[in-house]
Amino acid sequence: MYEKPKIAVDVDGIFTDFDAHWQQCAERVLGRSVPRVSEAHSLRERYALNLLEYNQVWRAYNADEWHRLPVYPHAADLIRALEDLGGEVWAVTSVDPRHQIAREHSLSGLIQRERIVCVGETGHECVTPYAAKAAVLRSLGAVAFLDDHPANVNAAIGVTGLAVLLDRGYQGLEAPEYGATVIDDVMDFPVLVDTFLRRTRRGAA
Repeated sequence: MYEKPKIAVDVDGIFTDFDAHWQQCAERVLGRSVPRVSEAHSLRERYALNLLEYNQVWRAYNADEWHRLPVYPHAADLIRALEDLGGEVWAVTSVDPRHQIAREHSLSGLIQRERIVCVGETGHECVTPYAAKAAVLRSLGAVAFLDDHPANVNAAIGVTGLAVLLDRGYQGLEAPEYGATVIDDVMDFPVLVDTFLRRTRRGAA
Protein backbone atom coordinates (compact mmCIF):
# COMPACT_ATOMS: atom_id res chain seq x y z
CA MET A 1 0.00 0.00 0.00
CA TYR A 2 1.34 3.42 -0.98
CA GLU A 3 2.22 5.63 1.98
CA LYS A 4 2.27 9.36 1.41
CA PRO A 5 5.56 11.04 2.31
CA LYS A 6 5.19 12.93 5.58
CA ILE A 7 6.18 16.59 5.46
CA ALA A 8 6.58 18.31 8.84
CA VAL A 9 6.16 22.05 9.28
CA ASP A 10 6.53 24.29 12.32
CA VAL A 11 3.48 26.43 13.12
CA ASP A 12 4.38 29.82 14.62
CA GLY A 13 6.10 32.02 12.09
CA ILE A 14 5.20 29.59 9.30
CA PHE A 15 1.44 29.08 9.41
CA THR A 16 0.48 31.62 12.09
CA ASP A 17 1.54 35.22 12.75
CA PHE A 18 2.67 34.72 16.34
CA ASP A 19 4.92 37.80 16.48
CA ALA A 20 2.25 40.37 15.61
CA HIS A 21 -0.33 38.64 17.81
CA TRP A 22 2.00 38.54 20.85
CA GLN A 23 2.73 42.24 20.34
CA GLN A 24 -1.00 43.03 20.28
CA CYS A 25 -1.48 41.05 23.49
CA ALA A 26 1.39 42.96 25.12
CA GLU A 27 -0.18 46.31 24.22
CA ARG A 28 -3.55 45.26 25.60
CA VAL A 29 -2.11 43.85 28.82
CA LEU A 30 0.30 46.72 29.47
CA GLY A 31 -2.10 49.42 28.30
CA ARG A 32 0.42 51.21 26.09
CA SER A 33 2.14 51.05 22.75
CA VAL A 34 4.77 48.29 22.57
CA PRO A 35 6.88 49.03 19.48
CA ARG A 36 9.47 46.65 18.06
CA VAL A 37 12.88 48.11 18.89
CA SER A 38 15.12 45.41 17.41
CA GLU A 39 15.16 42.23 15.35
CA ALA A 40 16.20 40.12 18.36
CA HIS A 41 14.59 36.70 18.54
CA SER A 42 14.00 37.21 22.25
CA LEU A 43 10.56 38.80 22.65
CA ARG A 44 11.69 40.64 25.75
CA GLU A 45 14.54 42.28 23.84
CA ARG A 46 12.54 42.79 20.66
CA TYR A 47 9.91 44.83 22.49
CA ALA A 48 12.13 46.29 25.23
CA LEU A 49 10.14 44.88 28.16
CA ASN A 50 11.34 44.48 31.72
CA LEU A 51 11.06 41.05 33.31
CA LEU A 52 7.86 41.89 35.18
CA GLU A 53 6.14 43.12 32.00
CA TYR A 54 7.41 40.15 30.00
CA ASN A 55 6.08 37.62 32.50
CA GLN A 56 2.79 39.50 32.77
CA VAL A 57 2.23 39.32 29.02
CA TRP A 58 3.09 35.62 28.88
CA ARG A 59 0.65 34.83 31.70
CA ALA A 60 -2.13 36.53 29.78
CA TYR A 61 -1.10 34.91 26.51
CA ASN A 62 -0.97 31.39 27.93
CA ALA A 63 -4.29 31.93 29.68
CA ASP A 64 -6.41 32.82 26.66
CA GLU A 65 -4.55 33.67 23.45
CA TRP A 66 -3.23 30.56 21.71
CA HIS A 67 -6.56 29.81 20.06
CA ARG A 68 -6.80 33.38 18.69
CA LEU A 69 -3.60 33.24 16.63
CA PRO A 70 -4.22 34.57 13.11
CA VAL A 71 -3.27 32.36 10.18
CA TYR A 72 -1.06 33.86 7.48
CA PRO A 73 -2.76 34.32 4.08
CA HIS A 74 -0.18 31.97 2.55
CA ALA A 75 -0.91 29.07 4.96
CA ALA A 76 -3.61 27.42 2.85
CA ASP A 77 -1.55 27.83 -0.33
CA LEU A 78 1.49 26.24 1.34
CA ILE A 79 -0.47 23.22 2.53
CA ARG A 80 -2.22 22.83 -0.81
CA ALA A 81 1.09 22.98 -2.69
CA LEU A 82 2.61 20.28 -0.47
CA GLU A 83 -0.46 18.06 -0.77
CA ASP A 84 -0.43 18.49 -4.55
CA LEU A 85 3.01 16.86 -4.44
CA GLY A 86 1.40 13.83 -2.84
CA GLY A 87 2.61 14.74 0.64
CA GLU A 88 0.91 14.38 4.00
CA VAL A 89 1.41 17.60 5.98
CA TRP A 90 2.07 17.44 9.73
CA ALA A 91 2.33 20.39 12.12
CA VAL A 92 5.11 19.90 14.68
CA THR A 93 5.11 22.72 17.21
CA SER A 94 7.02 23.46 20.41
CA VAL A 95 3.86 24.62 22.17
CA ASP A 96 2.99 22.90 25.45
CA PRO A 97 0.57 19.97 24.92
CA ARG A 98 -1.95 21.64 27.23
CA HIS A 99 -2.57 24.07 24.36
CA GLN A 100 -3.32 21.25 21.88
CA ILE A 101 -6.99 22.15 21.41
CA ALA A 102 -6.16 25.84 21.06
CA ARG A 103 -3.51 24.94 18.50
CA GLU A 104 -6.05 22.95 16.51
CA HIS A 105 -8.51 25.86 16.71
CA SER A 106 -5.95 28.42 15.55
CA LEU A 107 -5.13 26.34 12.47
CA SER A 108 -8.79 26.54 11.47
CA GLY A 109 -9.02 23.00 10.12
CA LEU A 110 -6.14 23.45 7.67
CA ILE A 111 -4.44 20.37 9.15
CA GLN A 112 -6.24 17.36 10.58
CA ARG A 113 -6.14 17.28 14.38
CA GLU A 114 -4.33 13.93 14.50
CA ARG A 115 -1.51 15.48 12.46
CA ILE A 116 -0.84 18.30 14.93
CA VAL A 117 1.92 17.37 17.38
CA CYS A 118 2.71 19.62 20.36
CA VAL A 119 6.22 18.86 21.61
CA GLY A 120 6.18 21.23 24.59
CA GLU A 121 8.66 20.92 27.44
CA THR A 122 10.60 17.68 27.61
CA GLY A 123 10.78 17.60 31.41
CA HIS A 124 14.36 16.29 31.24
CA GLU A 125 17.38 18.57 31.39
CA CYS A 126 19.37 16.26 29.10
CA VAL A 127 16.84 16.54 26.28
CA THR A 128 16.62 19.94 24.59
CA PRO A 129 13.37 21.08 22.95
CA TYR A 130 15.23 20.89 19.63
CA ALA A 131 16.15 17.24 20.20
CA ALA A 132 12.55 16.51 21.25
CA LYS A 133 11.30 17.98 17.99
CA ALA A 134 13.84 15.96 16.04
CA ALA A 135 12.64 12.83 17.85
CA VAL A 136 9.11 13.49 16.60
CA LEU A 137 10.40 13.88 13.05
CA ARG A 138 12.23 10.57 13.39
CA SER A 139 9.17 8.76 14.73
CA LEU A 140 7.04 10.14 11.89
CA GLY A 141 9.63 9.25 9.29
CA ALA A 142 9.27 12.77 7.92
CA VAL A 143 11.02 13.29 4.59
CA ALA A 144 11.16 17.09 4.91
CA PHE A 145 10.91 19.70 7.65
CA LEU A 146 10.44 23.50 7.66
CA ASP A 147 11.05 25.74 10.70
CA ASP A 148 12.06 29.35 11.36
CA HIS A 149 14.41 28.54 14.25
CA PRO A 150 17.94 27.45 13.26
CA ALA A 151 18.39 25.18 16.30
CA ASN A 152 15.33 23.14 15.31
CA VAL A 153 16.54 22.82 11.73
CA ASN A 154 20.09 21.95 12.78
CA ALA A 155 18.76 19.18 15.04
CA ALA A 156 16.77 17.81 12.09
CA ILE A 157 19.81 17.42 9.81
CA GLY A 158 20.34 13.72 9.27
CA VAL A 159 16.97 12.92 10.82
CA THR A 160 14.94 14.03 7.82
CA GLY A 161 16.04 14.12 4.20
CA LEU A 162 15.40 17.84 3.75
CA ALA A 163 15.87 20.27 6.66
CA VAL A 164 14.85 23.82 5.68
CA LEU A 165 15.14 27.11 7.56
CA LEU A 166 12.81 30.01 6.80
CA ASP A 167 15.11 32.93 7.58
CA ARG A 168 13.14 35.77 9.15
CA GLY A 169 16.22 37.81 9.98
CA TYR A 170 16.06 37.28 13.73
CA GLN A 171 19.22 38.19 15.63
CA GLY A 172 20.77 36.30 18.51
CA LEU A 173 20.25 32.82 17.09
CA GLU A 174 22.78 30.19 16.15
CA ALA A 175 23.81 29.88 12.52
CA PRO A 176 22.34 27.16 10.29
CA GLU A 177 24.75 24.26 9.93
CA TYR A 178 26.02 22.53 6.81
CA GLY A 179 23.17 20.38 5.56
CA ALA A 180 20.45 22.96 6.23
CA THR A 181 18.80 24.73 3.30
CA VAL A 182 17.93 28.39 3.91
CA ILE A 183 15.05 30.22 2.21
CA ASP A 184 13.46 33.63 2.71
CA ASP A 185 10.15 32.92 0.96
CA VAL A 186 7.95 30.23 2.50
CA MET A 187 6.58 29.23 -0.90
CA ASP A 188 10.06 28.12 -1.95
CA PHE A 189 9.60 25.14 0.37
CA PRO A 190 7.23 23.18 -1.92
CA VAL A 191 9.70 23.71 -4.79
CA LEU A 192 12.51 22.20 -2.69
CA VAL A 193 10.29 19.31 -1.59
CA ASP A 194 9.28 18.61 -5.19
CA THR A 195 12.93 18.45 -6.28
CA PHE A 196 13.84 16.25 -3.32
CA LEU A 197 10.99 13.81 -3.91
CA ARG A 198 11.77 13.54 -7.62
CA ARG A 199 15.43 12.81 -6.85
CA THR A 200 14.46 10.25 -4.19
CA ARG A 201 12.07 8.47 -6.52
CA ARG A 202 14.66 8.33 -9.29
CA GLY A 203 17.17 6.88 -6.84
CA ALA A 204 14.70 4.20 -5.77
CA ALA A 205 13.86 3.22 -9.35
